[in-house]
Amino acid sequence: MATHEMPPSEKTNSAHDALDLESGHGLNLLDSEGGASLRRQISVQLTAEQFERLYLQPGGQKAKGDLAKRFANPTPLGLASFLLCLTPFSCYLMGWIGTTSAAAPTLVGAMYFMGGLGLTVAGILEWVLGNTFSSVVFFTFGSFWLSFGFLLQPMQGVATELGATSVEYNGGIALYLIWWACLNGIYLIASLRTNVVFVALFAFLEVDFWLLSTIYIKLAKASANHLPGLLKAAGAFGFLTTVCGWYLLVVLILDSTGWPIKLPVGDLSGFLVRKRRME
Repeated sequence: MATHEMPPSEKTNSAHDALDLESGHGLNLLDSEGGASLRRQISVQLTAEQFERLYLQPGGQKAKGDLAKRFANPTPLGLASFLLCLTPFSCYLMGWIGTTSAAAPTLVGAMYFMGGLGLTVAGILEWVLGNTFSSVVFFTFGSFWLSFGFLLQPMQGVATELGATSVEYNGGIALYLIWWACLNGIYLIASLRTNVVFVALFAFLEVDFWLLSTIYIKLAKASANHLPGLLKAAGAFGFLTTVCGWYLLVVLILDSTGWPIKLPVGDLSGFLVRKRRME
């Protein structure tokens, strides 16, 4: 069988050499007479849009827009920032290594940058992910550490101007902590739909806020009765709060690295489920 030689004009015919990427139709590389493969080399020019679709977006599937799958979990950042402020502060109140509550100003830097900045960043990221409860908790506690650090910073002169033993100074802080106890009580109720560890954390913190406010009320009234015991009790409940927080942090960090062991947290997502209206 004689082979068919293509005319030069046909070899240079760009209309037959083009590859239609949009419709998926290619060239018929078989000789119409003999059916033999012509095995020609074809140069194809891709537009920028075609190149992006073929190579930069494999499969042509668009992202589904699920932010939780594309961003990291910010909860460990918020927990770590909170714990690195409350844990040493609780140790001061309990008198570890000979420290007292007078050592609190050494935590001003941590209160600003870990408690304030770290919790605020975590709150922003939780807000981006649409987690309202976590976002509000991190934002507000970030503000708490910023405000508390401001009160303790010597250069601000708040205690000097009002008097560290005055009714105005101590009574004002007592009222501030009382309203924080009220806010934390709301968080405690809301946490009943999360997990047991979170409930315990907010419960211990609630007691801690009331103990701290009681201490400042006694200081405002210049009453030293049971004050050392109250300080240690406040430190103890603060430390119990941090134990729950450290446990949650370990759970989240291990889960983020694919750790095969799942530590229990006592899921309460099925507790107090809202009933749907009968249609």
